Amino acid sequence: MSGLNLTNYDPMLKEHYAPGIVANLAMQKNKAIGMMAKKNKKPGGGREWVQPIQFGMPGGGSTDFPTALAASNNNSQYGVFQVKRAKHYRFAKVDNETIEATADGDMDAFEPAFDEFDRAIEAEGNYLNFRFFRSGGGSIGKMTNTAFNTAVMTLDDAAGVWGVVKGDVLNLSTANGKSGALKAGSLTVASVQRRAGTITFTGNISAGVATAATNDFVFLAGDFLGSGNGGSMAGLIDWIPDTDPSDTFFNVDRSQDPDMLGGLRVDGTDGRPVHELLIDMVVEADNMGAEPDVVLANPRTLGNLSKQLEGKWIIQKGSGYSGSNPDIGYKGWQVELEGHSVTVFSDRCCQVDHLWMLQMDTWTMFSAGPALNFLQKRAGSIIKVSENADAYEARIGEYANFACKAPGWNVQGRRA
Repeated sequence: MSGLNLTNYDPMLKEHYAPGIVANLAMQKNKAIGMMAKKNKKPGGGREWVQPIQFGMPGGGSTDFPTALAASNNNSQYGVFQVKRAKHYRFAKVDNETIEATADGDMDAFEPAFDEFDRAIEAEGNYLNFRFFRSGGGSIGKMTNTAFNTAVMTLDDAAGVWGVVKGDVLNLSTANGKSGALKAGSLTVASVQRRAGTITFTGNISAGVATAATNDFVFLAGDFLGSGNGGSMAGLIDWIPDTDPSDTFFNVDRSQDPDMLGGLRVDGTDGRPVHELLIDMVVEADNMGAEPDVVLANPRTLGNLSKQLEGKWIIQKGSGYSGSNPDIGYKGWQVELEGHSVTVFSDRCCQVDHLWMLQMDTWTMFSAGPALNFLQKRAGSIIKVSENADAYEARIGEYANFACKAPGWNVQGRRA
């Protein structure tokens, strides 16, 4: 004879739900973009954002009067960055029955489904922060695989995985997005391994893109333009590239003065400690007359910095950014470097092998309309009824870009 047990008593058992708010692991603080809030975010309608710059003083001086008189360079040097806006779109769509079934607070669901529209805004904020560190060509990084009969892709920069989520479609190219073409085929993301810096697809890489090769650039579908300054926003790696620029960037020939017009670079790939690299970076900034106030680095880089210091510096932890936007809610380390008070912040979107020493008041994110934004807001509603489903939807995005009025006051540091 069998007695009462959990199996036959199952219809009478209750379920207990976890109390409290559901943790949103996907949303993190976007510090780089956050520090551009208020005064550093500007409206930018019209044709384009025009940023003039002076990068040279008058020359032609001489102890000999006729020589000075005959000089042809006795005028200041000027340029003007004519920065075009980039576009980006994101759609949020929620079934109406799902909205109604979750509308009665804790009684019906842990969270109302209508909050999906807020989460789409958060996703776009993550995207903007990610793009600030990268190139207008649109890539998230390079693939370092040497074998392609595998579903797992490894990126050259582990932070590149922060631009990707499950279900995204990726493309490959031998070009960086500012020229060239995409390879035939695509890859669909099955999962992302953020600590490892790898992406797993629904099938082998070679099956999705037959011509996949080592060092191919990786793009989210639609982000590759192939001409001009690329389809995405021009980020730090464009304004302060890895090598002295000799290109024409937003109509400015940067070969005239690669430091003033293309920022400063310190190569720390020789293995020097992170704190020594920071000192070398601030020396370069000081040499150009800059007043750097912020360092952005990947959390793993700052972990190495913490280990290396061991009492070598006096660090005031828990210091908020005190530039043009006091009390933004982000905490960092305030350090004194060669007479400059600099606050060091971690940002997960920053390249693992890069540090950025910035004078934040030289940076602007401009946009036609707010960035980010509900794009149909001017039609009278941020949410609209779907035309082909029993659902509501929202169009989210921005028409924006980043601009720098003094590239030569900002420094890129690279480490091994």
